[in-house]
Amino acid sequence: MRAALCLIATLAVASTARADDFTVRPYLQHATPTSVTILWEAARLAPATVTIAGGGAPRTLTIAPTPRAEVVIDGLAPAARYRYQIALGDTVAKGELTTAPVPGSPEPITFVVYGDSRSSADAHRQLVERVRAEVPDFLLGTGDMVDDGARREQWLEFFDVEGGLLADNVFYPALGNHDRQGRARSAEAYRARFALPADGPDPERVYAFTYGPARFLVLDSNAASFSLTDQTAWIERELAAARQDRGIRHIFVVMHHPPYSVSLHGGQRELRERWTPLFERYGVAAVFSGHDHCYQRAEAGGIYYFVTGGAGAPLYARGKRTTAIDRAAVKRYERVNHYLRVHVVGERIEVTAIRVDGTPIETTAWGHAEPAPTLVAAAGTAAVERPAPTAPPTVAAATAASAGRSSSGPLAPVAVVGALVVAAALAWSRRRR
Repeated sequence: MRAALCLIATLAVASTARADDFTVRPYLQHATPTSVTILWEAARLAPATVTIAGGGAPRTLTIAPTPRAEVVIDGLAPAARYRYQIALGDTVAKGELTTAPVPGSPEPITFVVYGDSRSSADAHRQLVERVRAEVPDFLLGTGDMVDDGARREQWLEFFDVEGGLLADNVFYPALGNHDRQGRARSAEAYRARFALPADGPDPERVYAFTYGPARFLVLDSNAASFSLTDQTAWIERELAAARQDRGIRHIFVVMHHPPYSVSLHGGQRELRERWTPLFERYGVAAVFSGHDHCYQRAEAGGIYYFVTGGAGAPLYARGKRTTAIDRAAVKRYERVNHYLRVHVVGERIEVTAIRVDGTPIETTAWGHAEPAPTLVAAAGTAAVERPAPTAPPTVAAATAASAGRSSSGPLAPVAVVGALVVAAALAWSRRRR
């Protein structure tokens, strides 16, 4: 009897798996104040029906059969949350999407940063479940999502693990060295699977976006795949423009390789020589990197440099051959699976490093909120303000109070303002630069 029940259960699971007409379930990319992009991969060619609801009458459209779909939902309201449903064949996928606030808007934002998820699906899945509970506004990835970017099955595993998280959260990744394994094939695979801003010198691999009071630059630090020199002029133009924009209070940079590190690979000298002087000149708030599989906080030239490479790849110990520059800059190191939660309110920034078991590693905080919050420090710790960008920052202590801060809650549903315009672009025919 038990054997029969097991057989029935096995057949039921297999039947359910076959019934899923998505190879990759819907996931979100690039939110603007009026649009969000939804992508998916189909297991069989069939028309798809997309329904968007958010307080008013639901809007429905039909997408022609395609192996890989990229749908831009436009005509939405800023900083608004909508429910969506996509029916493909016999399968229905559901999620929620949130548009970005108007550029320069002073409302608080919360985002999560993590990277180097390759190699261990179990560790990666544990981290994803923890991040989902944070309810962030969006996600930043520091690269190395897969071990070999030319292998389709690894991308399928990545999206399978990330499925529930990316169904509700916009994801902005940086390109890692493993993501570009296989050169041309991996570059094609990367661009086919992501719909990112095309405003940089190498569209979708080098790009920038604004989210409320912050400007984000996502860079390609793979020197062998793209000239760092070609990016430098663009970086300076972007930083200068952000500094001239009164609505931009903070600038953040994301790239795979860290300028400072005391772990296996060490800091990247070329990045320190070419890019960190620009970061210092224009007052970048923080730089997020991966590559070394650990957590690190470094401080140099008035900027915080965070290494967050603990999303599933084999963890690294301290490097045996570190430079004096790296040792002087790195103030905190821990070999652990983790992610970063970043909360921005007014001029204040809080970066909390969190282990996958939910315990905090530390909170680094600087600037002031509006109005200034009352901070309660745990015994023996203190919240330390960050000085001006031209001076080295002081160490901020982890506090139980800061680590326990709840993330921003969900936005109330808002009716669609204006016409809902939907553009569907098929990745197979999409013009890739």
